[in-house]
Amino acid sequence: MSSRLRHIAKQSKSAIIAYRIYENWSTKKRFQSGNTESNLGSTHKGRPLSDSLAYIDTQFNDYLAYWGLPQAALHGKRILEVGFGDNIGVALKFIAAGAAHVSCLDKFYARRDDEQERQIYAALRETLDEASKKRFDEAIDSKVGARANPEKVQCIYGVDVEESKELANAPPFDLVISRGAIQDIYEPEPAFAGMDRLLVPGGWMLHKIDLSDQGMFRNHGLNPLTYLTISESLYRLMAKGSGRPNRKLMNDYRAILTKLGYEGKLLITDVIGRKGKGDLQPHKETLDRNAEYVATAQALVDEIRPRLIRKFSQLSDEELMISGVFMIANKPIAHGQ
Repeated sequence: MSSRLRHIAKQSKSAIIAYRIYENWSTKKRFQSGNTESNLGSTHKGRPLSDSLAYIDTQFNDYLAYWGLPQAALHGKRILEVGFGDNIGVALKFIAAGAAHVSCLDKFYARRDDEQERQIYAALRETLDEASKKRFDEAIDSKVGARANPEKVQCIYGVDVEESKELANAPPFDLVISRGAIQDIYEPEPAFAGMDRLLVPGGWMLHKIDLSDQGMFRNHGLNPLTYLTISESLYRLMAKGSGRPNRKLMNDYRAILTKLGYEGKLLITDVIGRKGKGDLQPHKETLDRNAEYVATAQALVDEIRPRLIRKFSQLSDEELMISGVFMIANKPIAHGQ
């Protein structure tokens, strides 16, 4: 049934919707039965070793670059990584750089290859200086396996961030990070409220958020904003509970930060229809209206705007064009005191 629907889903919008409804129902049923295993977050699957190492370094370097603080600022810090999938490499980089502890949380358990992970982390260790290797070795023995010392790197599965008793009973965090995870939370506001409760006053959130359809329709030759033409009730059946795009756009996240009282900014990482791999570099707060990719994005918006449901049809062209952001948010010192 699943493979047949997947084949049919390549043929039309209606078939894609039908398949996603089935997939969502199936995923929730498995999760409710206690099976949280998923391909979501399996970032190392099928990658050569060099690509996995580059992926880990890119994430770590992005966090430091856009946070705007030196690596020395990590010393002694407690960090929470949300939606880490099969990848504790970033957590290990933070530990090697001097962080005291990293908690990694994911609602799903990403399928993985333990021997591949061991090889990745062994190779990652070889890229470090001697002082960093010593801290790294306190977190994991990559010669033996890929299981971390929970005193340094703790992995939590099967719960949302706002519902984790382990995190609620732990000391607060100085930094909360995620990459490609927030967009899979159907209603992200409770998650942000939960992260806020776990964050020390003056702490930071750094989130890279995909605002696109993640290939749901665009990979089948349809307009990348097709997912915004579907009614809320129908889309909920397609996406809620299975880690699919939540259809929250840039201003939705800006409103969440405002409600929490955070100082912050959202940098643009991508726009719809842009050719080539990788993010816009450097990320900026505003679009370059003279860039060629903006004209392509504008044409896509113009083509689909008459078919958008009301909540999206009233948005500006720019809001609809932006398909990815990097959030940098600072919790006020007096917040919650």
